[in-house]
Amino acid sequence: MCRLLYSGSCILTSLPAPVSSMEIDILLLTIYLICIGYVVYQMALSLEAQLEDKAKIVPEPEVWLAAIQDQLTRQGLPAEMATVVEAGPPPLKPVPSLRLAIPRSRSSPTADQTESDGQMIVQVLPQGALPIQPIKTLTVQVVNQTRSFQVGVDWDRSSFTLMTNQVRRVIRPIPGMRLDLALPQVISTINPSQFLSTPITSEETFGRDPNTQVLQLVSPLVPVDQLLGLPPTLSVYSLDLVVQLTPLTGRGPRLNLLLPFRFRLERLPAKSPIPYVHLILRR
Repeated sequence: MCRLLYSGSCILTSLPAPVSSMEIDILLLTIYLICIGYVVYQMALSLEAQLEDKAKIVPEPEVWLAAIQDQLTRQGLPAEMATVVEAGPPPLKPVPSLRLAIPRSRSSPTADQTESDGQMIVQVLPQGALPIQPIKTLTVQVVNQTRSFQVGVDWDRSSFTLMTNQVRRVIRPIPGMRLDLALPQVISTINPSQFLSTPITSEETFGRDPNTQVLQLVSPLVPVDQLLGLPPTLSVYSLDLVVQLTPLTGRGPRLNLLLPFRFRLERLPAKSPIPYVHLILRR
């Protein structure tokens, strides 16, 4: 192509080469991938911002078992009667539980002393991972799978301990409670083939509504966030349950046991739902 000059002559000039369609496609694809990457990055940032650490309630079954077996030995019974099961059978939750095999009546001369009358299984909830927030109550669950024994839980003789060895009285809350907490509590009786599930707390967690005078929970039983800030030796709590086993016929062993359910709190750092994304975001 020529350009005209004032003298009437012309000279040849060069124009830029036209852009090929492949180069345009590559440019558009690059811009598209950058946009997609930015959106994914923002989503990852949003997910990371929503992550929170959790608390883990870790049972200490070796403590449970050692205390129960010592009590059985002192009462002239085999220590093997007590075991810890990793998961309680239904209707219990699949978490560690304390199992006690009940022997047959000793009064019958024909009874095989190695036979079992059945079993009692007790568990205390919650266990495992949960949000870092105060625990208002614990849940006690008892299954009586014996044929001829009553299981009784004596709440007044049970106790709750938090961090230190300061004992707190156990209270089984009842809806609409108007009574004085100093009054005796009724023993919970679980007959053969029956199941008990009930919340419990301590005396210090109650207060009265100023208008109705009804007792209500005003403070948590386990301040999880506070315990997680303490040394591991203090980040513990325990529930000592007094359990009575009584034969329905009046024959056989009558057992009184203190079940020491001890738990330890641990912090679980939050994990990203996208593998390795936290390493990229922290760079």
